[in-house]
Amino acid sequence: MSVMERFIRYLHEQALCQPHERLLLAVSGGKDSVMMTRLFAESGYSVGIAHCNFGLRGAASDADEALVYQLAKSLDVPFYVTRFNTASHARRQGISIQMAARELRYAWFETIRVSQGYDYIAVAQHRNDHVETLMLNLVRGTGLAGLRGIQPRRGRIIRPLLFLNADEIEKYVQQHKLEYRDDASNFSTKYARNKIRMEVIPKLKELNPYLEVTLAKNMAHFSDAYTVIQHYIARLRAQLFHEQNKGEWHIPVDGLVTLDPQQFLLYELFKPFGFTEAVLGDLASSLNGIPGRQFTSPSHVLFMDRGELVLTSMKAIKEATVLMEKIESRVQWGGFRFESHLSSDADINVDAKTAQFDADKIVFPLTIRGWMEGDTFRPLGMKGNKKLSDLFVSLKIPVYRKHSVPVVINGNGDILWVVPHRMDDRYKITGKTKKVLTLACF
Repeated sequence: MSVMERFIRYLHEQALCQPHERLLLAVSGGKDSVMMTRLFAESGYSVGIAHCNFGLRGAASDADEALVYQLAKSLDVPFYVTRFNTASHARRQGISIQMAARELRYAWFETIRVSQGYDYIAVAQHRNDHVETLMLNLVRGTGLAGLRGIQPRRGRIIRPLLFLNADEIEKYVQQHKLEYRDDASNFSTKYARNKIRMEVIPKLKELNPYLEVTLAKNMAHFSDAYTVIQHYIARLRAQLFHEQNKGEWHIPVDGLVTLDPQQFLLYELFKPFGFTEAVLGDLASSLNGIPGRQFTSPSHVLFMDRGELVLTSMKAIKEATVLMEKIESRVQWGGFRFESHLSSDADINVDAKTAQFDADKIVFPLTIRGWMEGDTFRPLGMKGNKKLSDLFVSLKIPVYRKHSVPVVINGNGDILWVVPHRMDDRYKITGKTKKVLTLACF
């Protein structure tokens, strides 16, 4: 079977794209992407070519761009090019050059795809890249997902050359006399991927000459196993996660305590919500602990309540607003429960989860919401106002947690209580207080 026949079969078997769909080809000028371009063009697909000049190799980068431009011109297909100051982006973001280049190119590819009406972005990674990715993931540490290597399709990105190895690509390019350019950085062992390709894999091939084939089969098995496990996790999540409000789930602790293996299943259950293994390890050791603990990810918060966990999205917390309509009230905000009552007892309660106010100064309804930009109040014991953002800094509350802090607002718009950290000095009880409104948070 010819390479072209195998190519068409792979597109069909993996359901990567249909003949009527438009494809944006990511072409660097290397042999892999040049070969991919030829295969798609000869298959009759409607394609455009996108090229990134990262400005890292001076004249060599410009020569890559010129070659890809000529390729697009010879095929009479649209050509899109951009230039990046990759080194500057890497410094600003505090990331490696390779990571910066990856971020920049994929963001730009997607912009072109959407604006120019392409269905998919095709990237020319092959079986050797597939194997190198597995090795990198193993060295750096990986979950089950990382054992699958590179996936043929992820969202709008397809990888139609994963059925070929580097030797097959080299042979095809030579047979068809395709022009291409080598990137000198691909031969420097200062990069981890190159070190694996040039030093580690040759040693392993001394033990197994067919290493790429063997590992590719293993990754296919890992991928199948991952799919089976994810089906089980989805059913388990449906059993345990009860959505009571939009963006809020209640999870019985008893259902988590009996999980086996617990740490693995906790990680898989909560992985879509951004929780790290370290945080989930802390959660596992706290399942039988005292209510009130919080566990956070960049996008979600887990609140430990009596007999259950409450999972809430940061966005839901930020947007949530709850009213306490009357003096005797009981409401829920996120994972917090608020109760209020009126009394004539003016004795000071030092419990941080309880706030006492001069009832004559309180205007109902009270509002409970998350922090908003520009919020200010007068902390107890101070004469001047303070921004809540400054309070959070002084309390060393991380940025991603500040939206999960409840803020109680008086009916006149003043902040009464930043729970459980500070109440407002203007509403404290004094010797003149006749009635006390007590607000408790659980």
